[in-house]
Amino acid sequence: MSNTANGELVWSRIGGQIRLGVLGGLALRRQSVGTGGALTVAVSNVQVPWWGAVPENVVYRHPVELRKQGDQVVAGPVFAILAGSHRKVFHGNRSEYRDLLRVARRERKFVYVLPAARVTEDTWWRGYVRVGTGKWIALPCPYPQAVYNRIPTRFLERLPVVGTARARFRTLGIPMFNPSYFNKAELYQAIAASRASRYLPDTVTSLDMVRLRGLLSRHHGVYLKPSGGSVGHGMMLAERTSEGYRLSVMKGSVCQSYPSNSFEELWADIMRQRLGGNYVLQAAVPLIEWNESPCDFRVLLQKHVGRWSVTGVGVRVAGKGVITTHVPNGGYIMAAGPVIQKWFGTRSAMVERSLEEAAMELANTVDRQYSGGLGEMSIDIGIDRQGDIWFFEANAKPMKFDEPDIRQRALQGVLAHLEELRVHSPVEIV
Repeated sequence: MSNTANGELVWSRIGGQIRLGVLGGLALRRQSVGTGGALTVAVSNVQVPWWGAVPENVVYRHPVELRKQGDQVVAGPVFAILAGSHRKVFHGNRSEYRDLLRVARRERKFVYVLPAARVTEDTWWRGYVRVGTGKWIALPCPYPQAVYNRIPTRFLERLPVVGTARARFRTLGIPMFNPSYFNKAELYQAIAASRASRYLPDTVTSLDMVRLRGLLSRHHGVYLKPSGGSVGHGMMLAERTSEGYRLSVMKGSVCQSYPSNSFEELWADIMRQRLGGNYVLQAAVPLIEWNESPCDFRVLLQKHVGRWSVTGVGVRVAGKGVITTHVPNGGYIMAAGPVIQKWFGTRSAMVERSLEEAAMELANTVDRQYSGGLGEMSIDIGIDRQGDIWFFEANAKPMKFDEPDIRQRALQGVLAHLEELRVHSPVEIV
């Protein structure tokens, strides 16, 4: 007889409380009864009743795998998406969470959304699942056997409640990826000190007047990027012009320009427009273009069995009059193949191979900076007109890829990495 079977986690309202039980696996259940076993099933850290029939007042049900493990039957696996805490529900990108829960259901893996404030010392944690269109309900959930960190903003991730949640995971031996958002200055310093430094444009990791003047003497333009920024907000581009200088500034999704006659005027504009916190300065690289607009390549990488691989590559084309390629700021997407083919013709395969090899080397370098605790990232890479590769950004919480095939592989990759973390977890939670 097989030691595995299909089953379901079923939440039912009993005596005014929502309780979890297991259905299915009748052959395993009969075997357990025949050997005097208790009619309970282990689901992560809890033992729940093994029902022989569907109970009344079912609130939610989810397919899982049942497997015989020694003298007991185990249901699962159980994973969680760590989200920002909210007074009523949770903070986070609901469409991303929904998509992952949908794929997990097909793979018989139970995934729930876990606000950081719900990581307590209780035996059960309050998690959220989606029922119907746009409706989320709270359920008592077992501990996850691995956690996917998708807290949506740097501000929320810095809150003490998130530090408490991380500490609780460590105490329980629950593995989590990815640990935190990246800091641009730290990333650039790590890459500059590695063999991957050849991909780094001329870069300074602090906002310094003398160093900016030096960069502008060597390059036509210099990007000024907030160390803790995202989606291009607060980014500036300082350029030399025939009349002096021009500063272009992204605030929200709006790009405005400020001409100046001297470097001193340019610096004064920078001081007025900058956000709080540190900036990094980076030489602007002349990139290949699509429809006369510069474009860069967003490479999604995921870790499998300890090795990084490329899940997909997309092109982001800058909008007209905008200094970033981010889609929310007016950019748009293109397939990588046609863009590379247009520029490099018979050299296209070599350039594509160089792009992927660079991305994997950069991913390994970034991962070492975070002690190997990463499971996915996206890397923004530029290609100049000679086919040389340049590193611009790495993102610990990649934005949703609009390309459907990349999106599907990405979701399956997240679940595969969660499964690997569960299997290799130093503590078995049953």
